[in-house]
Amino acid sequence: MASDEPEDTQEPKEPELREAPVSASHAPSGKVPDVVVPKSRAGQVWTSLVPALILAAVMVAFVIQNRQQAKVSFLVFSGRFPLALALLAAVALGALVVFCLGSVRIVQLRKAFRRHQEHSETTRGER
Repeated sequence: MASDEPEDTQEPKEPELREAPVSASHAPSGKVPDVVVPKSRAGQVWTSLVPALILAAVMVAFVIQNRQQAKVSFLVFSGRFPLALALLAAVALGALVVFCLGSVRIVQLRKAFRRHQEHSETTRGER
């Protein structure tokens, strides 16, 4: 018997979702299924929170261990500061310099990308 429906029509497929991994004791067949969990901003915050807490703990230990006074001179300024404060200020100043230079480079790359896009759009219309 032939079907009245054409063979080439198919129902739209839904995206396949895999289940989250569970322990073998919770899986009915003992097989652990895979799950894809969508990423979210909250998940990204938690992911970045752990390294931030570790860094904070390391910094606290650093400050506690380096409380002794040190003579610091910079250009025409000089004084006695806790060693940890002087080193953290130097790190912050270095990070600021790297941030500024990186920002300038990002602006350069964005301008170059825009010029490339505009050029490719104008040449695309000439074909």
